Parts: sequence; C-alpha cells; structure tokens
Amino acid sequence: MMLVFMFYPCLLLIRFLIARGSAKPSTFASEYLPRISIITVSHKTKGLLDEKVKNIQQLDYPHHLLEFIFFSDGSPGDVYDIQTRLPNIQVKQLFSMTHQGKAYGLNRAVEQSTGEIIVFSDIDAIIDQKAVTLLVGHFQDPAIGGVCDHRAIVKENTSLRDAQSRYFAFDNLIKSMEGRIGSLTSNEGKLYAIRRSLFQPIDPAATDDLYTCLSVVKAKYRFVFGSESYVYIRSPSRSPGHEIQRRRRIVVRSLHGIAMHKELLNPIRFGWYSPGLFINKILRRCLPIFLLGIFLSALILSSIAKTMLILLILQIVFYGTASFYPLTSKRSPSTRIGKSIQKFVALVTYFILGNYGTLLGVIDFLTGKRVTKWVPVK
Repeated sequence: MMLVFMFYPCLLLIRFLIARGSAKPSTFASEYLPRISIITVSHKTKGLLDEKVKNIQQLDYPHHLLEFIFFSDGSPGDVYDIQTRLPNIQVKQLFSMTHQGKAYGLNRAVEQSTGEIIVFSDIDAIIDQKAVTLLVGHFQDPAIGGVCDHRAIVKENTSLRDAQSRYFAFDNLIKSMEGRIGSLTSNEGKLYAIRRSLFQPIDPAATDDLYTCLSVVKAKYRFVFGSESYVYIRSPSRSPGHEIQRRRRIVVRSLHGIAMHKELLNPIRFGWYSPGLFINKILRRCLPIFLLGIFLSALILSSIAKTMLILLILQIVFYGTASFYPLTSKRSPSTRIGKSIQKFVALVTYFILGNYGTLLGVIDFLTGKRVTKWVPVK
C-alpha cells in the first residue's frame, strides 16, 4: 500500500520537479489544424445521442476539418439522421445488427476514418468547447503519439460522487506528473486522441483506452496528459452494486491488455516506464490481496501480540464504518461535522467497494475469464 500510494507518487514528484527545471514551456500554434475524426460507439443509449450531437456542434475546432463517426452497436433503430443536425461537419453513421462490443465498433469506425488524428469519445462525455483544439495541439511535438483528457464529474445527486471526485483528483495528479516526465501508465476512455498511423486494432477482451495507450508507448511514442482539456462526465458509479461490477470488468480487461503488451514491463527496453506500469497497474490491482493478508495476520496474531490486537481493532473500526453508509447517504447533514462524517463514510465505502470489485477482477483474470461486451449503465 505504501509503495502504491506514497512511494510511487513521491518518486514521480521528485522526477517531475527535476524535469520542470529543464523543460521548455509548451506552446501551441493556432495554425496547426490537421483533419480529425471523432469516434463514438453506443449501445442502447439513444437518450444521450441528442446531447452528444449538440456537443459536437459546439466544438470550436474548424468544422470543415472535423469528421464525426457514430457507430451504433446492436441498436440501429436508436439512430436518426445525424447529418441534418451537423450540416457543416462530415458525418458517417455505422451500425451492426447485433451487439458486437465496443472494441468491434471502434475498430470498424477507425477503418472508415479519414482524419490524421483520431479522437475517441464516449457518448455520455460532454467535451469542453476548446478541449479538442487543445488536445490536437499536443501533436505538434513529433514525439507525442497520444493524449488524454482531464475528466471532471458534473454536479449530480449520487451518493458516491464526492468520493469518486477525490479518486479522480488523485488519478489526475498521477497522470499529470507521468505525462510531464514520460508517458502515462493509464488512460481515460471518455476522451483521448492518437495519431491514426499508430492505431492498432483493439482486442475485444481489453479496455480500449489502456490498450491504445500501451500500443502508442510500445511504438516508442509518448502518451501524455492534456491537463487543460476538460471533459465532463456523470458519476461513473450509479450505485454500490454497479461500482463493484464496473471495477471488476475494468480490472479483468485492463490486465488482459497489459498481458498483451507484457514487453512494456521490461525496464531494459522501456526504462522508468516499466516499473511505473508495474506499480500503478499491476501492484495496485493486488492491493485487496495485501489488505486481506494484513487483516488475517492481525486476526491470527492478535492473541499473542498487543500491537496486532490494536491493528485488528483499527481495521475492524475502519471497515465497519461502511456499515453506516445506507444511513448517512440518505441524509443531508446541516452541520460541518455531520457533512465531514458523511464524506468520510462515503470515502471508506467507495474504497471497500473498489477493492472488492478489483479482487473479483483479479480472480477473473487468473481464471482466464474474458469480458468482451456488456450493457452499459449510463
């Protein structure tokens, strides 16, 4: 736990501070405007299509250089004529009659794309007006092959929103430092862009965002963080049960993606990136196993060592805090102390749910389970 949440961030911070002293400030030339293709794959999310189309129309990127490709995965009846809504933007509408999975739709859409830069965006992600222009600006650097967004949760009445926002803040901090000194070890699928020449067909058992990021790094290009490029999303976790299933699916699919790019774990070939990938994407997935080991060790040794008894009690109190979540999540405290307690309980609950889902995902990976498609909860 110390290695994942303290040592690695501290190591990144030291390297970041050294790099900041020697790095040149980034400058984006407004005349750098390549043709881009924005790709969105959707499965049974017709209610969000109107919002997405309006969002594309409002982007400040020159519309004559923009192509929007929408792939309807197994629900072609949900699609209307998008071109009439985007008269100044080239639109391509693709579909499959049966549910094939997100990777299938992305691969098909890239085949039909004409942009020099491919921008992937989920249907429920609201792109900031300037975000695409800012993302594309990074590609002026020939060493950069991909860039991801800065995600932020919109104000929404979901009980786990604040806890997820804190998790995102930590994750964005890690991405910011990683991108400044090298390449990201993770990617955010709501909005990211790559050079079309670097795209590798996505395996259906892997998460598209991490798989694409690793493909870019494997090709010896950098994948960086667009801290100034915002995308606004709804709370990913709709409920405790949904968070467990969501985390389980993400973990098993991301581990499959890493296994397909296992050469990136060789520090002789990829330097600092290899231990970073191991710590942030593999060792971090093992955290619930370590936590379980600590709890069982304290339980077994508590009868012979007072320090282990204290450790056991502290763990029981910590994990037991989550039992108050059903009560605190349904109330709106009027005092500062009450609000602090509510946030703490939600944070502990989110931590436990995430680690339980992660444990299930690790078990799925070790037993060879493959998740190639699912019905999204948007």
